[in-house]
Amino acid sequence: MTSPIIVTDALVQSFLASLHDASDNTRAAYRAGLSLAAEAKLEVDEQVLQRFSALLAKRKFARATRRLYLASLRRLLQWMDANDMLPGFNRAKAEAKLKVSRGDTRAGYRHRQPDPDLPRVIGYYDEQPLPELQNERSRAKRLEILRDRAIMHTLYASAGRVSEVASLTRAQVADGRASEVLITGKGNKQRMLFLTPEAQAAIRAYCDERDDPYPALFISHRRNKGQPLTRMSIWRAVKKAARALGLSKITSPHAFRHYRATQLLNEGMPLESVQAYLGHASPETTRIIYAHTRTAVLRDQLNTYGLSPEEATKRRP
Repeated sequence: MTSPIIVTDALVQSFLASLHDASDNTRAAYRAGLSLAAEAKLEVDEQVLQRFSALLAKRKFARATRRLYLASLRRLLQWMDANDMLPGFNRAKAEAKLKVSRGDTRAGYRHRQPDPDLPRVIGYYDEQPLPELQNERSRAKRLEILRDRAIMHTLYASAGRVSEVASLTRAQVADGRASEVLITGKGNKQRMLFLTPEAQAAIRAYCDERDDPYPALFISHRRNKGQPLTRMSIWRAVKKAARALGLSKITSPHAFRHYRATQLLNEGMPLESVQAYLGHASPETTRIIYAHTRTAVLRDQLNTYGLSPEEATKRRP
């Protein structure tokens, strides 16, 4: 009788060491999820995903976190399978058991309709009056308003991930003169962020007010002055405006990404173009996430271009 295969810290470390192209964020997320699996000494069998899902639910992790941690275990199983460490293991059956246990009717991401009021978040900062320059405190406040304006315009224009926007430098955007910015995004893959004239103008206004040598584009102007803003700081700026406007559906910078993708698809931009704009590695990711949006576009086009049976009969040659 063969010994059961257990998820251990050593196994997790070997897996993480194999992720040569993964970003630091991906690596950290996988480490967090798989550390829980190792702590629980999960046995790798066809119920492993089911048991891990139950464990995450019992510990009351948010749904998005549970999905992320389950993805880390799936990647571990895939790696083990590819390295012949799982003789006789059937990953498809493991996935099927997980779906049955959760009552899933379909796999993949759940699409949330973006809040149509999202552009008001940008307006919130655009309408903030700039204080007169009287002292260091008023100067810091003025810079913060200009910075937050530029952040919101950049999120909207680029649909960039919050980590991508937070890591921008003044040189990359040429202090607001560049309309296209080459970045290294998720998975250490290079892609372009596109800036609209409105975003460029907001960045220029912010950079023109600064008289510091710091290279980061979005920085702190009070505590830890000069340090690049963290992702959490950008989250707080979005949530501050959303709370002030009573927009409870807007909870993170990611709302800009969903809003822009849905907007562009609804206006008829081809799926492959939206894929490139979002920096998705595969068009399948875009297709899955925005399936409902594509359906809405197709329905509108059918209503516009289709002929009724009566019209088709009349046009019959």
